[in-house]
Amino acid sequence: MFGEVFICQFPFTSGAMSKTRPALVLFDLPQDAIICRLTSVLHEGPLDVRLADWQAAGLLKPSVARLDRLVTAERTVFIRRLGVLTAGDLQRVRTVWNQQMRL
Repeated sequence: MFGEVFICQFPFTSGAMSKTRPALVLFDLPQDAIICRLTSVLHEGPLDVRLADWQAAGLLKPSVARLDRLVTAERTVFIRRLGVLTAGDLQRVRTVWNQQMRL
């Protein structure tokens, strides 16, 4: 499931509300998935990954994967599968994750 793009009810960090938006699956868990927000607002922080092949992933606009906007969500929030990231975009996500997310 890593690399799949879905339209989902992406919950706000407060947990009070959600917004319908695209999300990228980062980790597939038994009943849930860890997802990050995808946005067409082209942020350029250390945890933002510009998707070169956004159209191939089923997105309507140039987009950024925001690896600092994570949630663990039940799969019931997934509304529709849009597509999957290309190998190049998947590698960029992995590289940024591995460089920036250290415990």
